[in-house]
Amino acid sequence: MNHYILIWSVCTFVESHVQEEISVEELVRQTGFSLAHIRDVFRKSTGKPLSRYMQERRIANAARELLDTDRTILDIAVHYGFSGRTVFSRAFRRYTGYTPSQFRTEAPVLPRVRLCAGVYGTALPKRREDGSDGGTAETDELKNE
Repeated sequence: MNHYILIWSVCTFVESHVQEEISVEELVRQTGFSLAHIRDVFRKSTGKPLSRYMQERRIANAARELLDTDRTILDIAVHYGFSGRTVFSRAFRRYTGYTPSQFRTEAPVLPRVRLCAGVYGTALPKRREDGSDGGTAETDELKNE
């Protein structure tokens, strides 16, 4: 069965609510399907869990703001629903390989990506693979700022 409309609905809903706490109850109401069904179809169609997709979209949009604004890392973290700078830094590093400060300093290219038919957004940056900081950059970043 083709679940095009459901996937499109989920993608547009998440992208339009990425800067706020995403209400799964509202997602269920908007799509007309149960949360279990949405999660199952989304995973089967995209190869990733819905929760991971939502987190990736938050990180990708926050990455764009890190490059395009002078807002503090804490302001951006809170704006995208993270409870604080440390939680944001860990999540950001897990998905990108950069701490937010490293990312802002190195300013890698963030291309646009097709999320689903007719829906485009900021892509996650290529993961940084050098690992030269030995896992301490996050701690150093928190001390420095």
